[in-house]
Amino acid sequence: MSADVFDSALELEETHSAEGHQQGVIAGQRAGLMEGKELGLQKGWEIGQEVGFYAGCVQVWRQLQQKDPAAFSHRADKGMATLEDLTHTFPLTDPKDERMQSMMEDMRSKFKAVAAMLGVLEDYFPTSTVEPLAF
Repeated sequence: MSADVFDSALELEETHSAEGHQQGVIAGQRAGLMEGKELGLQKGWEIGQEVGFYAGCVQVWRQLQQKDPAAFSHRADKGMATLEDLTHTFPLTDPKDERMQSMMEDMRSKFKAVAAMLGVLEDYFPTSTVEPLAF
């Protein structure tokens, strides 16, 4: 009879341990989902903001080009067209698209190239604005 008491005590401990483990797994999954959602929203916002910035720059440059077509070289126009195409085809609504990272890199480099051709690269990426101290 004493073996039954110890067996039931051992089973009770194992049962509570298993229940606690299961509750911990569920709580961890909830916390992970919440953290993942928060990180996804933050990164999605950053990506959308960057793509929108590039699309806005292309729109402004296109408007300037309509007013003065001679102000933009053929090469700059071709670069703007590529950048414009990249912003329109970027998979904003498909975060699982494997091309997303490479397209972002392509957009960044194309933007820098076009900005350099237009002579406005320094406006977007200023070098040091602080002058070194001279003694």
